[in-house]
Amino acid sequence: MPHKVLVVDDEKYILEEIIEALIDEGYECFQANNVDDALAILGEDPEITLVVTDLKMPGKTGADLIKEVQMAFKRDITVIIMSGSLEDLGPDLKKFSFLLKPLGIDEFLEAVETALSMKSD
Repeated sequence: MPHKVLVVDDEKYILEEIIEALIDEGYECFQANNVDDALAILGEDPEITLVVTDLKMPGKTGADLIKEVQMAFKRDITVIIMSGSLEDLGPDLKKFSFLLKPLGIDEFLEAVETALSMKSD
């Protein structure tokens, strides 16, 4: 059974590229372009175990998403953060995997594979 991954980014082009790369690698993917949609998707499918989120988005940010995921869901959800700047990464986010944009697809897929291999399935 393929791993289920939710990708959250307000930039449509980036979202499409990431989803395409993940599907090509055999992952089952979901996408959202804002935090509220992402939370709704996570609520509907308890088998999503990885969230890849942009940090800077209009309205609620990737940091807001992480906080809400930690409060709302009791299951183990791994998070990978993407951002164009390391300066956006506050101390409370340093424990998460971080990818600097622009992303190289190989680097991205390696980070996803590493994050999922660390899960105790």
